[in-house]
This record gives sequence, structure tokens and C-alpha cells, in this order.
Amino acid sequence: MEFSFMAQVNATKEQVWENYADIEKWYVWEEDLKNITLNGGFQTGSQGVMELEGMPPMEYLLTSVKENEEFWDKTVTPIGSILFGHEIISNNTTVHSKHTVRLETDEINNEKLNFLKQVFSDVPDAIMLLKSKVENNG
Repeated sequence: MEFSFMAQVNATKEQVWENYADIEKWYVWEEDLKNITLNGGFQTGSQGVMELEGMPPMEYLLTSVKENEEFWDKTVTPIGSILFGHEIISNNTTVHSKHTVRLETDEINNEKLNFLKQVFSDVPDAIMLLKSKVENNG
């Protein structure tokens, strides 16, 4: 089960990517991010720890990194694995940023659906903050 949100960004895909590949820039568009580390480069297989407001530190794994295209990270929880997708969709005239939150679980129920809704709730705001940052500061 998953939710996605996408918005057009008036910038190049490289400008958007710069704000994904540098985890220090995540603080701008992830409002509830308290702390983040990454062991190794921004590449598939690297692991780190992130801490969000009001939550314990969580380990994450970069499961897919494709420069100027997308990256996915995965966090294992008692309810199931949460995958966060960050995609740059571009053609000759427009660039869009799309964020997806996916819950991989054996069973779908209301508790898990409500959990996923809660996790997803700040995604539209994150994309709009990213859009503003990229369009105004690069």
C-alpha cells in the first residue's frame, strides 16, 4: 500500500538532485528532522540513522540511488517496512518532484492504513518546501 504526491518544480533535475544527495539539505524540506547520519556515500547500500521529532532514532538503508533520477530508502518497523521514494520526473519542458511512502506488509488492516496516512501526512509540505528552496536558492 502506498501514497504519492507530486509537484512541478521550476528548476533543473540537477538542482533538485543536489537537495536529495546532500543529506544536510534534508533539514530544509524535512521539517521534523532532528538528526541524520549516513555511513558511506549517497549510494545504493549505504546505511544511516535518522531521528524525527517525537520519535526514537531509526536506521535506514538506501535501497536505490540513481543520480538525477531517484532514490529510495527503507526503514524496518514492527508494522512492516516503510519505503520512501524520491523521484525526479522530467521531460524537455518540465521537472516534477514525486515523493512516495510505501508500506510493505503481509497484512493490510485499518491500523496499518492509519499508520501509513500519518507517515505520509507531511509529504505534500515537504515537496512544497523543497520546491520553494530549489526555485529560490538553487
